[in-house]
Amino acid sequence: MPSADSGQRQLENKAAAELVKQRDRDRYWSALFAPARLQPGLHALYAFDAELAHIAAAAKEPMVAQIRLQWWRDAVDLAAPGSKTGNPVADALSTAIEEHGLSKESLIAMADARIPEVFGDPPASLQALQASLCAIYTPVFELAAAILGSRSETCKTAAQHAGFAYGMTQTLRTVPLQASRGRLLLPPSFLEGRGIDPGAVYRGKTSAAFGAALADLREGADRALQHFRALAQELDPAAFAAYLPLALVEPYLKAMAAPGLNPLQTPVTLNPVRRFWRIWHAARRGRI
Repeated sequence: MPSADSGQRQLENKAAAELVKQRDRDRYWSALFAPARLQPGLHALYAFDAELAHIAAAAKEPMVAQIRLQWWRDAVDLAAPGSKTGNPVADALSTAIEEHGLSKESLIAMADARIPEVFGDPPASLQALQASLCAIYTPVFELAAAILGSRSETCKTAAQHAGFAYGMTQTLRTVPLQASRGRLLLPPSFLEGRGIDPGAVYRGKTSAAFGAALADLREGADRALQHFRALAQELDPAAFAAYLPLALVEPYLKAMAAPGLNPLQTPVTLNPVRRFWRIWHAARRGRI
């Protein structure tokens, strides 16, 4: 008969898995290709990331969002064997920190990286944009690989490329939503340097210059993907499931480059069946 602690842990694991399934289906699917005993750790990490993303995206009152981010910082900082917050996802993350030796500093940094988004502050330059994307997305790949048993320097470098490729793709996919909210996450200096008026973008007016600017950013994401692929053969195969979300970068970039697509109308999406197939195919052949 399972103990009370065992039953509680199962409830926490289930809560984390359900949250990932609802808010980040691609990572939920990717975790299915990891060993079953390690999936709870991945679910806890991905659920934490999904919570941070939700706080930033849904922020209407920056101070309220900051309080929520601080709660998660404290939950990570105070995580210890046997400690409980009463939040099943936070408690599942605490277990993952203990079982897999996850860096609390990296997890707290993930929360800190969301602060500019909460306040709607765009990066000052392309370099700042790259740094922001890597700060938000790289730790997820690196910590997922750690859960799967890989902590090599090559793995960390690959996670940097993965974080930028995936993060830039996600940012570009949501440009229509950003513009509709008046909170474009692209550097104003980058747009203005190309003769693009951010105000016109917020009014839903696209242009050839804006399309060309987005194309350049897509090329940057693709270059990062190619850098990751160049390193992939040196990675521990056991950690491959951590990188499976990258299987969607290329099809997303191609969809955004479709002729006649208005980049300010609707976010680019892929059919769920196609998304799962891409992840399954990458897992089956062991190549992104």
